[in-house]
Amino acid sequence: MFKFENLNPLNKVRDTINKTVNESRIPTEDYESTLGVYGGKIKMEDGKMIWDNRGTVSQIDKWGDAILRTYDEHVVKNLGELISRHPKLFFEFLAPGTKRYRGSKEEIFENIKKLGLEDTYGLHENGIEIKDQDLYRKGLPLQDIYRSDLIDSDTVNGFDRFQALAESGKYLRKIHDEYGGIGEVNIGDIIFKKHENGQVGNPVLNMPDIVFNEEKNISEKEKKATDMLDFIISVGAEEFRSSEGDLGRVKEAMKKVLENYNDKSIINLVKSYIKRGRLTLSGDRESAAVNLPKDTFTTKNRGIFTKHNEARIVNNRSLEASLKDIGLEVCEELGKKE
Repeated sequence: MFKFENLNPLNKVRDTINKTVNESRIPTEDYESTLGVYGGKIKMEDGKMIWDNRGTVSQIDKWGDAILRTYDEHVVKNLGELISRHPKLFFEFLAPGTKRYRGSKEEIFENIKKLGLEDTYGLHENGIEIKDQDLYRKGLPLQDIYRSDLIDSDTVNGFDRFQALAESGKYLRKIHDEYGGIGEVNIGDIIFKKHENGQVGNPVLNMPDIVFNEEKNISEKEKKATDMLDFIISVGAEEFRSSEGDLGRVKEAMKKVLENYNDKSIINLVKSYIKRGRLTLSGDRESAAVNLPKDTFTTKNRGIFTKHNEARIVNNRSLEASLKDIGLEVCEELGKKE
């Protein structure tokens, strides 16, 4: 068993990385947001709000992000067997290439256009323009709703986070149906433009700076399932902290997202991903949900391949195992054919 007190509010690994690459936070007017800006920093230039990705730290973050993501979606259950049967594939295992990464400003803008967000974000010579400045100044990120206890502001207190999760699930289904996969969806990637009387509405995607690698020929169904797996694990980790370790509430939070997303084909693919070992987390070795051989190199040394996900989600093996187990349970319940 793990102890809740061993998980500080913002995981130590994430804190260390954030101090280096989190150059600024979104410029909310009425309180200090917890939502960081990565791969660049927010600047005002001639009245325009710009995500400026020209700096050295931004470039280091971009390179580091790609390196750490390399093994996120490359699950090799038995490396020894792979080498013996297909020796040439060993080199592909060593350098498989990332399936998604933080894009250049041009690649991000292509993703913006693909997702129908051109009224919100635009291309700028120094990065990406936040055309709808009120989204960042006056919007309420889902992450801040979850971390309201860390903010100490009446602006973010008193909101029903489960109602926000329901709205998020519906919104992600709408985006997927109309435009396709996003690239990455964590709890900081949804911002509500409407927020009053404890309820939220009018969700908008945060700038979609993580893009899928077009050279990998990933299907739209796979992209959607990748988005949803990211999101429910992120939600589960945040709910665990907010509810002080109540795994029943963690399950309720994940279920609220997926039942409102309401696409059984995607939910069943998420289930398949969990069983195969995605997201790559050290706790997979302790999870009943993940079907990994117990004594192979990749299983024993799983921690080598988890650094990116430890940085962005959680760093506690027992909790990671619980998130996988609960995620699988929810997907099995909601993915059943009628």
